[in-house]
Amino acid sequence: MSIVIDDPRLEQLAQQLAAAEGTTVERVVRESLLSRAGRRGLNVHERPLRERLKELASEVDALPARVPADRRTAEEIVGYDDRGQW
Repeated sequence: MSIVIDDPRLEQLAQQLAAAEGTTVERVVRESLLSRAGRRGLNVHERPLRERLKELASEVDALPARVPADRRTAEEIVGYDDRGQW
């Protein structure tokens, strides 16, 4: 099922919220609907936050360890000499 928003003002607002929150328009609309449904006492069939966070933690743990791209020390990168000057 698709939802079509024929109101340019609502579409623009959804895009602004998504940009401000660093997420997608779909997620903004989804979270808004779930929030409003929850306030009305409707059963939203959402998995508990604890389960969703546990799944996310597992995904992050499965990512390969990243090696720093630059192995120089902070002092070497900034360029200070032994007297603390450039």
